[in-house]
Parts: sequence; structure tokens; C-alpha cells
Amino acid sequence: MSPETKSTTYHERVLPSFASFLPLLLLPPTGWLTLAMINQTLGLVIGSLLAIGAGTAMVVNSPVIDLDAQQLRVGKAHIPLKQLGKAEFIAKREAFAERGPKLDIRAFIRFQMGVSTMVKVAVKDKNDPTPYWLFSSHQAEYVAALLNKRAK
Repeated sequence: MSPETKSTTYHERVLPSFASFLPLLLLPPTGWLTLAMINQTLGLVIGSLLAIGAGTAMVVNSPVIDLDAQQLRVGKAHIPLKQLGKAEFIAKREAFAERGPKLDIRAFIRFQMGVSTMVKVAVKDKNDPTPYWLFSSHQAEYVAALLNKRAK
């Protein structure tokens, strides 16, 4: 493996937005109310542990985007750059349509709650039934530009 293959050009962990974590604040009082008749302290502790566990799961399960000289990796999926076509930036106002009515059922998708911008990359490989990849990114415009630069 050449050193060029190992060097990552772009790396991003696509974390949920801050607002996505706000509902977790309801878990401690819910635990307290649920167990109030038995043990209020235990209810608060259990609710707090559930909130911490859910928040940790949201962070740990956030997709990672890695782009190097050879391939694009989104989460556990990866594809060689030579099989990718044009990449386009999907702005917030267009994202709903891309995730809904315009979505091809065969597409590879990886969305993150609270992240409204996306990248759509065409797949050129005729043997691959996937027409395109559609994934969330906080810096989608930059990722699309990098992918288009690599495709040339």
C-alpha cells in the first residue's frame, strides 16, 4: 500500500446537531416520576444514566466521512474514487425533496438528524446497481468540491 493511500484528505465525524440532544434532558425527570413511589433518587439516577447512554450512542453511531486518494468512505461503506462521477452539493432547501420524492430506492443513503446539508455523488460503475450516494455532512459544499477535484 502506497503512502498516498494511507493519507486522509478529508475526515469528518457527522455529529447530530445540539438540538438533537435536547430531548434527552427529559429522561431524568421521567425516571424520577416513574419511580417516585418506590425511590425518587433511584429514579433520577436511572433516568440520568439512560440520558447519558442515549447521548453516547448518538455520538458513537455518528457516521464518519473519510476521503483519501483512493476511496470515499461513509460509515462502514466505501467506494473507489474511480467509480464515482459528479458530486453535487445539496442545500438545506433542496434536502427534503432529495430525501423524499426524488430519492431513488437503490441509492446508498446515510443521513444524520439535525444536519441539513448533503452531498450527492453519482456512481459510474455499470455493475453497481446503486445509482448514487447521498449522505449528510456539515461541510457538504467542501466535500462535493473535493470529490469533483479528485474525479478530474
